[in-house]
Amino acid sequence: MRKKIIAITAATLLLATVCGCGSQQEPDSTTAKTPDASAQQEKPQQQAAEKTAQSFVDEFNANSSTQITDVEKFTPSDSTGPYYRTEYRTGAFSTADALHGRLGQSSVDVLVYGAVLGYGKNDMLRVYVDGPHDEISSVFPIMAKMLDPSISDQDIQSQMAKEYPSNDLIYADTHELIEHAYVDGDHAFLDAKIS
Repeated sequence: MRKKIIAITAATLLLATVCGCGSQQEPDSTTAKTPDASAQQEKPQQQAAEKTAQSFVDEFNANSSTQITDVEKFTPSDSTGPYYRTEYRTGAFSTADALHGRLGQSSVDVLVYGAVLGYGKNDMLRVYVDGPHDEISSVFPIMAKMLDPSISDQDIQSQMAKEYPSNDLIYADTHELIEHAYVDGDHAFLDAKIS
């Protein structure tokens, strides 16, 4: 008798399981594959906001009387290239979007970088300016403000008045995106997270 009750219970459970699985509905293939309208609208906005080396140059030129000119693409990892710097040997620059140009008498390198050997994404922007100190001092605040809008003009001027290396904008109270940014004689360096 016990064996019959166990057998009936097992059969009932098995039948209930089979019926329960069969009653689950598959998602409609048309709705499962089609993103909703809000997701489709967000994608173009994200692409429009993507920071590139060229978008930095364009924004700078729109905000400065001294323009970045003679712009050309370069490959930072090419150790035989004319714009190579030692730090470009790291994997973070392997897929960088890089431009070299002139800014008055100064040379400028703008790089959007960060993806290490193709993994991750380029989420940093770095700028090098080499040239006369007066020229660098006039464009440095514009570039710093572009890279980190949260930083105050007062903090930029205060830090620039200090001697290198204590003039790095990471010591400014109002910075949020700047990783490093300083002027050292005839050289300026700015490095920031892309917001």
